[in-house]
Amino acid sequence: MVNCGTNLLSSILPYVHILSSSSSTITTTYCSQCLNSSNDLKRCSKCHRISYCSISCQRKDWIYHKYECLHLHEILNEYDLIRLFLRLIIRYKQDHGKEDNSHTKRCLNDLKTHENDIYNDKQRYKTFQLINQYLKSWNLLNDIDDKILFELYCRLIINTLTIHDTIDLKSIGYGLYLDATIYNHSCRPACHTIFNGIYLTVRIISNDQNNEWTINYIDLLDTYENRQDLLRNNYYFNCQCKRCLENNKNELILLEKIHYEEQQMDKFINKNDYLNAYQSSKNLLNYYDDILPYYHAYVSLQHVKHLKLELLLSETISDLILQSTMKNTYERVQISMGENHPLTQETKKLCEQYQLEISIKQRQIN
Repeated sequence: MVNCGTNLLSSILPYVHILSSSSSTITTTYCSQCLNSSNDLKRCSKCHRISYCSISCQRKDWIYHKYECLHLHEILNEYDLIRLFLRLIIRYKQDHGKEDNSHTKRCLNDLKTHENDIYNDKQRYKTFQLINQYLKSWNLLNDIDDKILFELYCRLIINTLTIHDTIDLKSIGYGLYLDATIYNHSCRPACHTIFNGIYLTVRIISNDQNNEWTINYIDLLDTYENRQDLLRNNYYFNCQCKRCLENNKNELILLEKIHYEEQQMDKFINKNDYLNAYQSSKNLLNYYDDILPYYHAYVSLQHVKHLKLELLLSETISDLILQSTMKNTYERVQISMGENHPLTQETKKLCEQYQLEISIKQRQIN
């Protein structure tokens, strides 16, 4: 039996990736190349739309950005998908989809396409035609057959993963990771995907895998109906995982409670009402454990938030409780995210800071 906390894939780089343009907060916080946050981003001096944290990152991205730089202002729709597809075209021209330097020896040509499904999907096929128009007007598709272009488009939209922020797990970008395409979806996955910038790790979080290591393609905190719709519309299959087959009607009530408590906790924190935020956090942890795998990243992140609230309320919470919370949180996050992950290091720092403060207080008393 493979233990929870074991990496199936570690620090994998994407075949192609982009930073999301969905909000100005993302584009003014993260580097467009490495997707790390930075307080010193510099915009491209030509297009003034793409930002980098260093000259090194700008140079790495230039092999792609030089083809789009003067055209970004022309894009009215499907901005992110056009930029991602452009990068795929350029990579394909370099290796013709045969490069297999990934850990699993998968190459682009190995990926599923669902060509018939996408061809019959009016919206997605229309999007393909739109992207074609843009890239052809930029003289990027003259030497690629239309059939190959459509295959590349299909492989991209079926296999792309959402990249999440290292700490708060919010969506910040999209990447095509060849190695990760070997994993099927489950709404009760045995593994989760975690990111450190653009580096992907697939980590075991449950031993109940039924002889298959799975990840989740969609939000696990969505309802059964919404999850099935998303999977049918985006990946063309119905989920038959254990959770979906059970389709527990009480889960809908639980999900409503989760979304309510999440909103309440954020509201209380914004008002500096940490006591009520702490109570909402306790409720959330109980609800999460009923739906999500014990070591899932969402659960670990909430435990770190809970620890921070306890530390803010340390004057009213016993040291015994705090010590127990710190120990349990650190152990959980360490298994969930890995020893060197920034969230684990942040948790470790919180614990060490508290221990230092307690030590100083004790010396002052003595």
